[in-house]
Amino acid sequence: MLFAAIKAFHLLALVFGSAAALGNIYLGLAKGPHDLAAPGYTNTLRKAWRYTSLFAIIVLWATGLVLMFARYGIWIPGFAFNAKIAFALVLTAIILFMNLMAPGWARRGGPPSYVPVLSWISAVSLLLIVTLAAFAFG
Repeated sequence: MLFAAIKAFHLLALVFGSAAALGNIYLGLAKGPHDLAAPGYTNTLRKAWRYTSLFAIIVLWATGLVLMFARYGIWIPGFAFNAKIAFALVLTAIILFMNLMAPGWARRGGPPSYVPVLSWISAVSLLLIVTLAAFAFG
């Protein structure tokens, strides 16, 4: 019962993290100001998605470690799991970096030009993590 509840929290965090990652991609695909909502609304969405992704990655790591230790022990051998962890570390680093830097960027007039690339790397990493997890855990 407890294992199922932890797994449910893990999957819910994955859903929230996915929504945040893909939401930023959808905003990035907008062609211009006429395709976006009011700037204040768009910035509020980005801030909410940034916090959502931070909360989600914290919950994913915590529940993922508990699930792994409870079911498999200290580590799961195999390429798929190792690659999944590597992409999870990349995703975590990007999320932490964006959350750390965003307040300063807002004060200076907006994020640097490489931020959309980080959003794409995050989204691709997330998709690879889920795919690799399917292979790692069968």
